[in-house]
Amino acid sequence: VLHTSKEWKKPFFYPVTAAGGIEQLAKDVKEPSGEAGLPGSRVLICSEAAVLLVDGKEQVGQLALDEEVEVREVKRPWLYVPEKKGWVHERDMAPLGSTVTRVIQKSPMGGLDKNAPLYYDHPHHKGIWFTIDEVNDVRFWAEKGIIRNESVKINEAKGESASLTLVNHWLDKDDSPLLKETTHVRILADRTLAYDFELTAVSKPVTFNDTKEGMFGIRLPNSMRENSGGGPVVNAEGLTTTANCWGKPSLWVDYAGPVGKRKLAVTIFDHPDAFKKSRYHVRDYGLFSVSPFGDKAYTNGVEPEAPLTLEPGKSVNLRYGLHVREYTGNADAAGAAYKKYLASPR
Repeated sequence: VLHTSKEWKKPFFYPVTAAGGIEQLAKDVKEPSGEAGLPGSRVLICSEAAVLLVDGKEQVGQLALDEEVEVREVKRPWLYVPEKKGWVHERDMAPLGSTVTRVIQKSPMGGLDKNAPLYYDHPHHKGIWFTIDEVNDVRFWAEKGIIRNESVKINEAKGESASLTLVNHWLDKDDSPLLKETTHVRILADRTLAYDFELTAVSKPVTFNDTKEGMFGIRLPNSMRENSGGGPVVNAEGLTTTANCWGKPSLWVDYAGPVGKRKLAVTIFDHPDAFKKSRYHVRDYGLFSVSPFGDKAYTNGVEPEAPLTLEPGKSVNLRYGLHVREYTGNADAAGAAYKKYLASPR
């Protein structure tokens, strides 16, 4: 689901799930959800028009976007929500036992151990997003600046893929547009999101300075974190662990870990057509991102800063992908998905 409401400081996709979620949910409903924060048979409502029915026709209520509820029975395509005494359609929800984006908490509990399922840090990490700090000294990554969605267009489907185009304005400190972002997102049949970004300076020079806080990223659920029993993490060169993959350029990095009773994997792709190679900000606490900026920050000063300045009307283009799959231990799976991504028509 693309979130563009003004309640948020940037657009983002959330939630994002692996294939087979309903099948796994049908197994999970046989057991209680257990400890708070564990997925169990809980689902996230991902529609603004999710209704509750009884007897397949009588509407008895409505569920809110991003509301979390527990399902206790699956009769596809309907799922029974006992606390609401009604049935919701499977198209309107995402099973948390197959979701690879951390659940957003608007009022997180404090004082929790880092290994607790509900532990919550870095609240600006939301779903899948595209931002960076140090853009003319505006820290968009940290949500000190606002990226406002201007339009979303659903494009004509091509084959098994769907696509949309969104236009966002990155606002300066005086709320005027600093950058115009035009993003084309293709949703491929194998659960790959293929992104083409174009950033254009609007009315004055825009400089992207050296920072590790960027740029195309996802925040993984706590259970997938390498420091909490997740992994393996590996890149295209065969380096393993977040520590060894951090700050390195690579065609792809793969981050696997448990979600509920499944083991899932998320791969981020860097397309070779970009203006320069990107480096990965991949951390053991579940942050997973990629950026072409920050050579000095990522190499601890070994390489010099390489800022990029766009004159008014000039643009820079970036291409990334994100793939979600069941993790089977197949060492070739991430590389094979990357080849499919490169071969997919734009």
